[in-house]
Amino acid sequence: MTITSPCTGICKLDDVTGWCIGCGRSGDEIATWGTLPNTARETVWEQLPDRLSALGVTCRRLPWTTEDIRAFVLQSLENRGGTWVMGVVGGVAEFCAAPDASVSLDAQGEAITAHTRNGALRMLINDDIRALTFDPPGLATAPRIVLAVKRERGRLPDRVTVTALGPDTGALITEGASVHFDLGLGRKEARFGVRVGPGQSHDALTTATGLPFAEALPRIAGALVAESPTRIVETALGRIEVQGQIPPPNAKSPNGPHTHLLPDHLATERVLPVGMDLPRAYLPGAIFYPAR
Repeated sequence: MTITSPCTGICKLDDVTGWCIGCGRSGDEIATWGTLPNTARETVWEQLPDRLSALGVTCRRLPWTTEDIRAFVLQSLENRGGTWVMGVVGGVAEFCAAPDASVSLDAQGEAITAHTRNGALRMLINDDIRALTFDPPGLATAPRIVLAVKRERGRLPDRVTVTALGPDTGALITEGASVHFDLGLGRKEARFGVRVGPGQSHDALTTATGLPFAEALPRIAGALVAESPTRIVETALGRIEVQGQIPPPNAKSPNGPHTHLLPDHLATERVLPVGMDLPRAYLPGAIFYPAR
C-alpha cells in the first residue's frame, strides 16, 4: 500500500527552516515524494508533527488512506465514541446517540449511513476526503478529527434567501409528504434547511420565500420552534438530519441528535471554531469530537 502525501494545499517553504508551512516537508522531500519508497515516506511522516510544532502550525494532515477514514467513521459510530458535527459556526447539526438509544449502520459503496433516535447521518467517503487534526500529538485524550473535502470537488450552492427546494430526494428519515426549504444562510460550506408538511411552518416559510435569513427569521422562528420540523444540515461530505422538539432560547440541548441555529454566532462568519482554520484547499465536511 502506498503511503499518502501529507500535502494540505499550502505550498510555501519557510525561509528559516526550509520546511513547507503547510505539510512540514522539505523542498527535496516534496520534489522526490513520488519516487520515495514507503519506508522513507513513513520516516518523513514521523518527523512532521515536531516540524509543524516548531513552525507554529496547528493544522496537521493525518496519514490516513480512504479506507482508514472509512474504518474510523464506522468504528466511531459503532462504539458511540463521540459526536459528529456538520455545519458552520452558529448553524450546526450534531449526531450522537442518547445513552439509552442504539445506532444502526449501513455501509454500501462510498456511503455510510447511521440512524439513531431522532437523528440520521450520511457521509460519502471517497478519495477527495482528507483527515486533519488541530490537536497536538501526544495528548492524553483522543484528538478532534476534521474530515475535509477538496474545495474544487465539494462546493455547495450558496443560496442567500429562503428557498423552496421541493421534495427532499436525499431524505434519510422517512416521513409524510413534505417540502424541503433552504433557510438561505448564504454559506458555501454548509446549508441549513428544514423539511415541513402542511401547517404553520410551511405557511411561514412560503411567506418568507425570497427573503435573506436575517430578514426571514422573525417571520419563521415561532412556527419552527412550535412545530419543530426535521432539520437538515448538509456539507460537501453528506448530511445530518435531526428531529425532536427545538428547545427554547437558553434551554439545555437534549441528549442525542440536536441542532443549533444562532444568529449572533452566524454573524461572525466563521466556518469552524477559533483555532481550527482550514487550509484554503479544503471545505469542512464534519468534525468528530471524542467523548470526554
